[in-house]
Amino acid sequence: MTRAWIAVVCLAISCKKDPEPPTVPPPLPPPSSAPAAPIAPPVDSRTPPAALPIAVTWEDPPTFQRLSGNNPMRKATYKVPKAKGDTEDGELAVFYFGPTMGGSIEDNVNRWVKQFSGIQPDDVKRADREANGLKQHTVEIESGTFSSGMPGGPTQPKPGYGLLGGIVSSPSGVYFFKLTGPSKTVKAARDPFFKLLDSVKVSS
Repeated sequence: MTRAWIAVVCLAISCKKDPEPPTVPPPLPPPSSAPAAPIAPPVDSRTPPAALPIAVTWEDPPTFQRLSGNNPMRKATYKVPKAKGDTEDGELAVFYFGPTMGGSIEDNVNRWVKQFSGIQPDDVKRADREANGLKQHTVEIESGTFSSGMPGGPTQPKPGYGLLGGIVSSPSGVYFFKLTGPSKTVKAARDPFFKLLDSVKVSS
């Protein structure tokens, strides 16, 4: 077979080959059928009224001076005027630690009593009472050496001091009313103190 013939045969064979199909990009996947995530509604940072603690109010005794100040543990602080013969004023502090904080009645009574040296259990007068539908427990110490100062910090002994305490249970937690001062001052403040406790009530 001549070279010319071979060339003709090769040309004929190559003409019969099917051309390669053009490159086609793969089809796009169908859109997802899953529903779009819902858009979260805006968060209202305001506390609903139903979740707010129920306020407790009371009437300030006319002879007690409410002091200004920013103490997160105290709802109020009062200066109790000193009685004749005493050299220092007394102090009434009102504590509120939250709906479930503050400890039990016994824990607090024991803590108050331990702040006085030389006091026996029989020296502490305790009573249960009720005012405006709120249960109260009162504590009275006539005279002893009181350790003045913050718990865990330095203390200063105060001989001849007394205490009037009131623990009031409310729907929003327990309120602690603690009056300390020289014995005569505390004794003179007894009636105003109990009138204050009689005025404690849930705010309407």
